[in-house]
Amino acid sequence: MIIVLILLRVIQNAESQFYPLYTVFSDKNYNNEGWQVKSSYGTTLFTQCDNQTLFGGFNTFGKSTLITYNSSLPPHYQIIISVKIWKIDSWNDEWIYMLLDEKIIKQQYPIGEGSRICGIPDEDEVFSYEVQMIHTNKFIFIIITSTLDQAANNESWGISDFKIEIMQCPKGCNYCFDDLNQCDYWINLKSYLQTPSEFNQWKRDDNTTISSSICAGFNITGGQHILGVNQTAQNIIFDLPPHFQALVELKLWLFDNWLNETFILKLDDLQLLEEPLNQSGPPINCGSLTLKVAFINLRAQTSHSQDSMKITFATKSNSSNMKYWGVNAIEVYVAKCSINCQSCLGPGAKQCTACIQDWILFKGQCIHYDKIPPLTCGYIKIVQKLKQISNNINQIQFKSDLIAQETLKLGENEIEFDSTTPVLNFEIQARCPQNLRIHNSIHSYIRCNNQQIYMFTRSCQNNSTSFIFQINFYQKFEQIKQFILKLSETSVELYQLVILDYQLTKILTFSLNFTQI
Repeated sequence: MIIVLILLRVIQNAESQFYPLYTVFSDKNYNNEGWQVKSSYGTTLFTQCDNQTLFGGFNTFGKSTLITYNSSLPPHYQIIISVKIWKIDSWNDEWIYMLLDEKIIKQQYPIGEGSRICGIPDEDEVFSYEVQMIHTNKFIFIIITSTLDQAANNESWGISDFKIEIMQCPKGCNYCFDDLNQCDYWINLKSYLQTPSEFNQWKRDDNTTISSSICAGFNITGGQHILGVNQTAQNIIFDLPPHFQALVELKLWLFDNWLNETFILKLDDLQLLEEPLNQSGPPINCGSLTLKVAFINLRAQTSHSQDSMKITFATKSNSSNMKYWGVNAIEVYVAKCSINCQSCLGPGAKQCTACIQDWILFKGQCIHYDKIPPLTCGYIKIVQKLKQISNNINQIQFKSDLIAQETLKLGENEIEFDSTTPVLNFEIQARCPQNLRIHNSIHSYIRCNNQQIYMFTRSCQNNSTSFIFQINFYQKFEQIKQFILKLSETSVELYQLVILDYQLTKILTFSLNFTQI
């Protein structure tokens, strides 16, 4: 078994491949849509270096230049981000800073390294970077800047070959953790993206509305001088659809140095996440201020079935130093119940525990109350044989083309007929024992609940006399039919499980038994 599981995992890994979602600044694709540039120089955003077109480059990206990229992604669970950084001219121990989503890359470039490619008069160099991480957030944020402090014609930088690859969720899934498990039950309930008006629903613990701020072009709920340590952000969502789990994702922004502090996430006052914070990001231009900035992707999941949800974010610190935080790209997902289900234990059709109005829980599934009426009797035939039908018949034998005979046993048998079967046919063969008569009653009902009952009594002339009872029933609704068949050596009873007056009811469809004369 272990070998089989290992083999399945190897096959799965071989089949799971990263999908190249977005490639730019290479192979003649130089569309900078989605990219924002602050403090560039020169007359164009693209330059040539060593026969390569750069986004930025010599005398274009330099002192105080900051570029950002922001995009939504299809459902995924892993990501690879790769980029080439071009260091041009006289970098003297200065830094390039990259926030490739939550991954921070800090690279110092000493003076004199590299070779003369396109800058004047000092050395240039190209560096390739790649990060791979677990990633399920709908959004990706990229920030790139430097600590250059001289004119762009003396020291500058650019990028090329930017690429995003993802491991996609299975088809039909809005959210997933991998591509092995079922995930089509997740629905995106609420999104708080980056529009300030969407943030107005968030309140502090004193019930005042939390305003928004902007850093590196990104709108954030909270931020500098808005949400500080030991403060809380809270929101309540109402009218949730029937579900059995809830999940919250967000990007947490941290400003200044956060060391040995904690971020807390609660749903309905139940603490789900207590994330240690030890982040000190690079200095980023946030409008009128340059702040140390970092952001991390967080998520929390729990069992949940209430029709409302209170979401609480908070930070906890023993430090007296002022520091600030904020959130954005908040996504709320719920794992929905099956159709017409009001409450459930899981996504399956037979994991429902209660149904919506006018629907009834029937064999673990929600069925409309009038969708399982009793069968309508369509044909009855009784044939009397003066000779035995078969010596193998032990007084009574039940037959149907729809039932495998070998599956029947004396006692109770649960039987299910396919929803598309238009006619249900039954046959009972009975051999008379001496001094007994066959008493047979067939009950038939029509949809309006009027009933017709056919009673038959046949006397046995001798023990060789046999009877064949043939009955056909019609299905007026394409719905799976459930029966209980009771068999003994002297009787047959067939009950249909139906829903009448919102109640699961067992109705005798027909019976046949011997009675003493």
